[in-house]
Amino acid sequence: MLLYKNRVSRAAARVVSSLGLLASGSLVASAITVQEIGVNPYQTPTISCSGIGTVTVYAGVNQLIVDGVAMNAFCIDPFHLSVPSSSDYQYVPLTSAPKGYPMSSTVALDIDRLWGNYYSPTMSATSAAGLQIAIWELVGGSYFHLNSANDYGAAGYISAVTSPTYTGPTASLIALTGPGQDYVVQQGSPDSPPREVPEGGVTAGLLGAALCVLIGLHQQLQPARARKILA
Repeated sequence: MLLYKNRVSRAAARVVSSLGLLASGSLVASAITVQEIGVNPYQTPTISCSGIGTVTVYAGVNQLIVDGVAMNAFCIDPFHLSVPSSSDYQYVPLTSAPKGYPMSSTVALDIDRLWGNYYSPTMSATSAAGLQIAIWELVGGSYFHLNSANDYGAAGYISAVTSPTYTGPTASLIALTGPGQDYVVQQGSPDSPPREVPEGGVTAGLLGAALCVLIGLHQQLQPARARKILA
């Protein structure tokens, strides 16, 4: 009996280990090329932030080319400067961005609300700057400071979406993280990234395969168990 158990245990361990490695490999996000082609519309406030100091920035809609597809985005990372182009970006949940300062699920929800309530493809420069500054303030917290007197409505935006009585729209957003600043983009439209990051169905499929293999091993080893008991 002990021999049977040991054989099954060792076989099961090998199966689970192998499938675990396969699952891990399948969930690694592929590299994505991100080009920042401009910020439009925008305003130019001055900010102070951990990592970059005091700088005058373009606050507005970031126009990106993501693996050849045009996307509108906002910077979700005031701690790093942008890079013109990089092939080392990945899609991650909002709570996994920005680098070094992962946000809470509460802040991620507030950003979903900000986008859902205030973003428009035809928004004005003032509205775009207000939305960008609101995102920076929520993400940056005490590490971020707006030096310019005009916040372009950011304080009002934050007050609205953080209200316990908020009933407005909530967007479905995802982050792009890479060597430069990180971005937030919208899911669910033809020019948007996949809705699942990572793909959960792959894990479920592999777990199902593991179960089938273990059942097969049990059936194959069952005669050996019977012989051992009879002996």
